[in-house]
Amino acid sequence: MKKTFLLFAVLFVVAGLRAQTMDLSGLWRFQFDPMGFGMTPGSELYLSRLGGSIALPGSTDQAGLGVRNEASYVDRLSRRFEYCGMAWYQREVVIPSSWSGKDIVLTLERCHWATTVYVDGEQAGADERLSVPNRFSLTSLMTPGVHTLTICVDNRLKYPMDQWAHGTTEYTQTNWNGIVGRIELEARPALNIKQMRIDPDVDNRKIHVRLHLGAGKEAAKGELALQVTGKDGKPVNSVTVPVELPAGGSEISHDVELGKNVRLWDEFDPALYRLTAVLKSELGADTCSSVFGMRKVEQGKHHIRINGHNVHLRGVLDCAVFPITGYPSTSTSDWARIMSTVKSYGMNHVRFHSWCPPRAAFEAADSLGLYLQVELPMWIKDVGRYPQRRDFFEKEMYAILDEYGNHPSFILYCNGNENEGDFAVLEDLVKKGQAYDNRRLYSASTARTHVASDQFYVSHVTDKGWITVYEGKPSTDWDRSKESDIDVPVIAHETGQRCMYPDFREIEKYTGVLEPRNFAVFRERLTRNGMLEQAHDFFRATGAHTVLQYKEVNEALMRTSNSGGFQLLGLSDFPGQGSAFVGILDAFWESKGLVTPEKYRESCGPVVILARLPKRIFSPSETLAARMDVYQFGPTDIRRGNIEWWLADEDGKRIESGRLSHGNIARGGVDSVGVVRVSLDKISQTGKYTLHASLGDVHNEWDIWVYPDNRPVALPENGEQFGAGSGASECRWATTWEQARKLLAQGERVLLVPDVKKVKGRKTHFASHFWNPIMFNWDPMIVGTLISNEHPAFRDFPTSYYADWQWWDILNNARAVDLTDMRTLTPVIQSVDTYEENRKLGIAFEAKVGTGSLFVLNLDIAKELEKRPASCQLLRSVMNYVTSSDFQPQTTLGAYELDALFDMTKDNKSENKGGAAVEQLLNR
Repeated sequence: MKKTFLLFAVLFVVAGLRAQTMDLSGLWRFQFDPMGFGMTPGSELYLSRLGGSIALPGSTDQAGLGVRNEASYVDRLSRRFEYCGMAWYQREVVIPSSWSGKDIVLTLERCHWATTVYVDGEQAGADERLSVPNRFSLTSLMTPGVHTLTICVDNRLKYPMDQWAHGTTEYTQTNWNGIVGRIELEARPALNIKQMRIDPDVDNRKIHVRLHLGAGKEAAKGELALQVTGKDGKPVNSVTVPVELPAGGSEISHDVELGKNVRLWDEFDPALYRLTAVLKSELGADTCSSVFGMRKVEQGKHHIRINGHNVHLRGVLDCAVFPITGYPSTSTSDWARIMSTVKSYGMNHVRFHSWCPPRAAFEAADSLGLYLQVELPMWIKDVGRYPQRRDFFEKEMYAILDEYGNHPSFILYCNGNENEGDFAVLEDLVKKGQAYDNRRLYSASTARTHVASDQFYVSHVTDKGWITVYEGKPSTDWDRSKESDIDVPVIAHETGQRCMYPDFREIEKYTGVLEPRNFAVFRERLTRNGMLEQAHDFFRATGAHTVLQYKEVNEALMRTSNSGGFQLLGLSDFPGQGSAFVGILDAFWESKGLVTPEKYRESCGPVVILARLPKRIFSPSETLAARMDVYQFGPTDIRRGNIEWWLADEDGKRIESGRLSHGNIARGGVDSVGVVRVSLDKISQTGKYTLHASLGDVHNEWDIWVYPDNRPVALPENGEQFGAGSGASECRWATTWEQARKLLAQGERVLLVPDVKKVKGRKTHFASHFWNPIMFNWDPMIVGTLISNEHPAFRDFPTSYYADWQWWDILNNARAVDLTDMRTLTPVIQSVDTYEENRKLGIAFEAKVGTGSLFVLNLDIAKELEKRPASCQLLRSVMNYVTSSDFQPQTTLGAYELDALFDMTKDNKSENKGGAAVEQLLNR
């Protein structure tokens, strides 16, 4: 015991003598080299004293250097300053005499991307890294005294790359030039630890340590001490071993036992340990340490397994969006905020889409218990075409595995996104990665092609069908089980992707290198079309609809018992590649105020109650029957007990309640626990009702609507009166504008329900637009629906201000007409146009026309109306309204204003199609 204590004491003291470092952050001299002449004879900038200045760490954008950009891009954020080419950074360093004879290394944590280093005009090294730090050995050049250090960073694309990969793209982190993160010189003894790899052996409760040791020109002897401590600093175990190294150094390995009480790392218990290695010799002491977690990653039949348990990945994408800096943060606190936010919404997984983050992201994920998928900066459609590019990717893969391989959060590696070309090249990378580092699972590419060496597969589709879910359905009694039944765990690729209207209040957040000029363009167009006062209503309505959609998207894949997981695109907005406002969080990973984390976790968390509803619309004569499942990927088994359920009205009053008993529910799967049956004959009030279910602290809910027993709507003939009584309570029915025009001229009250197939307008759809309307110019060219829910037309059709599930059939069988020129008119049911166009689109509206009153409802009533209870109920509600004394339109229109609107001489045919950008995105 005394010997162990003394060893720990020695390790503590020696750790304080860690490699000496010199922080090089601060003011550097600077010069642009746009023509790239700085390395050519006669123009060598590394031999010159540079004239400008810049603060590092940082970028040229942050320094306000480059070409001032005046453009307002609508497909991405706009850089205030742009530059692409060589840029030179220079300063003096003073090497102390105590560094004499030591190994001196320059570390540049992140550059973008080809970097060349000179000392006193002599080239010391060159490298190209996008994913890991650049390190340069300066031992022979950095003698004691003053030296001039010059660095050239070239952010031009080194190889042919498509424009989308997030490691290089202008669309997210920007194609920045600079040096960020740690910039330092480090001096170590000539006998030192170059690299330390830790392989956890969970089964035997030990770690296997591999150390790459460097030595000088002569053989050397020393002693190596290995110490493992817990997160609290308490010692776990330590060993010492003698070492004998040949000239130049070599690799040694050793096991360290951790004992039967060692804690395993996972999302519920992210237990971390630290290994500290101290190498002592007559040349001095060198220390290296690394955090690790005891975890084992395996490929299960349908799931990735952590420490012997099935894991279902509830994932989000990180696409390198950093609006303030334009480059990835290297701050652990920044990443802790992002990762904490992700976890607070019930997620346990982050996929870094076609890029690899800095060390700080791994550290944050390690501490919080998040599973990471890391990728090369690869998104190309001609894989295998350029050998030098292929070599770069292989070197980058090894560098990523070496740099971040000890982090327990790093469980998945993928070559990149939606690649096409020679997949033999991609599979070769996978095989090499698997042979080099088996601490994680590998896949050749997200989407496109599934290769034999894949240990998991992220895709939209398998050979058995589509697995990604983009939108929900009124029925929840479906899943993707058949499609997910393949030979490896399959993860649904980029689920969701339904966009909403932007929140213009976000503009003031953009205080850094990127300006939201796209927001300004969209707002100006909205103002020009006379609807600026509706901007926040558009955001709220479309945002609430997006939240509703994501609940169903997530639950569909959680009902899929053999799903390996899903990766949502996205939890946060994606401001590039067409301005995709798809997130419930903004581009800063901050809440938009649409849904709380607690509410979101009800349908996206480790344990979730699921209901399989056959439909959403019922009548009082029916019985609601819902099979209840439990998605159980929590930390432990759930003991036998009960699920409490109840059906409540909008005031929270319980209509019926009960309980379902269940047996033990094992972790790692989806179990059915029984069927809830509710006779709806007690319901007399038309409206929304909510089925609630609770299992301990876990709660979930689903809305249904109960309408009177469906009976055919008595449709009048064209021009016929309808409504009880006479006089003001009567209204005329019209199916053509010609007929309505004649009746209005006679001072009649008119309900116009035209043939929507001939109305000139937009085809509406319950689900909002996919991804964004700038890239994907296809139907539905709307981002949601705004409903004047307090309007008396909805007295018998209770509704919220956004389209909930009772609107499914209505919106899928309606058309919105363009009312932009009618500035004083606000539609009763308004399709929210794409933020690129901002037209005023009305499904239903009313106006005073001459001495008559008009209500227009652009709803298809010709298609089996008797089988569409929600459409019937809306039509009844509108008919009751227009035959009531409440029907008194406040806006006046001239008949001539409506003539062009209802010109039915032409069929309305959609000509929407994708543009050149989407063609490239889809690799066509």
